[in-house]
Amino acid sequence: MHMKRQNGKTAMEEVMSGATERVLKQITELYESGLSGGPGSMGLKSIAESPLLGLQMRKPRKKISIMIVGNHSAGKSSFINWYIGEAIQKTGVAIETRGFTFVTSGKKRETLQGDATVRFYDHLNEFGKFTGVIANLFTEISTSRDKNFSCVDFIDTPGLVDGEMQYPFNVQDAIIWMADHVDLVLIFFDPIGQATCKRTMEVVERLNNGPHLEKIHYFMSKADAVDKEHDRQRVLIQITQNLATKIRNSHAFNLPTFYLPRDDDVPCTIPNAIEDVCKEIDKAINMTVQKNLRQLKGDCERIEKRIDEVRAQDKARRANNVQRTMQGLLLSLLTLTAGGVMVLLLVVRYVDTLCSEVLLGDACRGSKITNFLHKAQPLVITNSTALFGAAAGVLLVLLIVTRLTWRIQPTLSKKDLKKLEDYRMYVKKIAEQEEGLYQEYFKTLSSMEH
Repeated sequence: MHMKRQNGKTAMEEVMSGATERVLKQITELYESGLSGGPGSMGLKSIAESPLLGLQMRKPRKKISIMIVGNHSAGKSSFINWYIGEAIQKTGVAIETRGFTFVTSGKKRETLQGDATVRFYDHLNEFGKFTGVIANLFTEISTSRDKNFSCVDFIDTPGLVDGEMQYPFNVQDAIIWMADHVDLVLIFFDPIGQATCKRTMEVVERLNNGPHLEKIHYFMSKADAVDKEHDRQRVLIQITQNLATKIRNSHAFNLPTFYLPRDDDVPCTIPNAIEDVCKEIDKAINMTVQKNLRQLKGDCERIEKRIDEVRAQDKARRANNVQRTMQGLLLSLLTLTAGGVMVLLLVVRYVDTLCSEVLLGDACRGSKITNFLHKAQPLVITNSTALFGAAAGVLLVLLIVTRLTWRIQPTLSKKDLKKLEDYRMYVKKIAEQEEGLYQEYFKTLSSMEH
């Protein structure tokens, strides 16, 4: 028997939500603290960004991000309040969201201002560079456990209006930037307000011109505000026609209508697609679980590949060092030979002085070497400048080449090599965890289907 979704969870939703939250949390923990999670433990991110590997790695978030966009009084804040079962966002015609508000689940009810929000969501560092946005950036932390809120971060955006409304920052650019960093974009149109105001249409067009088509979903909110069916159809046609020129794939365009469940028992004959909104959120959560599992597997493979690269580079450096050492030894031998030639030229040039009675005297008499040196002396004296210059030049060149050639590249120590191997084994174990998480998650999905 099909059970309708109320503010709380059905038993099946409770099981699915718990499994989803658990898998997303475990994936994040593998990046942050690894397998043990104790003091000194090392997560996948720390391994990747260690000095030995030097990879940049962004850990997947534990929750999906859902940005809700729409005109003034489109019911964005009211929907968030309904979904989480708590009036956390102020609503009303006179009260309009002027900034960006993140609504997330936590253990304690808190409100964070702009700077604290940027620290809470590290991917918002660039967002804080929009002039005027920090003062209009908030986070509301709720303790609600309704529906799948534990797996969701809602982003309530400023209501879009035309006319003289002044925003404290460039609202269109800010929304487009945020769209790059969320998993789902819900666009609400108010049937009785400025549903297709110029600002809203510009945002829709820019979102459609970017890489966001798969994450955008359109809804007409507050459908119960239009009493008659023909009036509702007229509004739907008007909104659809205005959107037709702004969106891609308009032939497949769908604009479900929904309204928040009423507290009274007055029946309403207008179709309510609020379940479709919730299903899109559930679908995005499921897709994020699978995406995060794929990312975990891919990052494990990246690290293993990087370890292989580092080891191969170290092996190549060692081989290069051996080659350079052999070349250096040969050049050193040639340098010594060039130095010996210079000494020999000096001996020939000054053989008379060396063989004088004061120095070597008796040792030189009758020596064949001395006779040879005397015979070579005239030639050396005649060309002394050229010979000494050439020898000195060769010696200098050999010294420079030897110095440039005999440069040993740093290689990994035995300790570093062991650490790389430890990393490899550790990452393999994490990859095995990924397989287990896959099986656990799809087992839960299978039980839900049956």
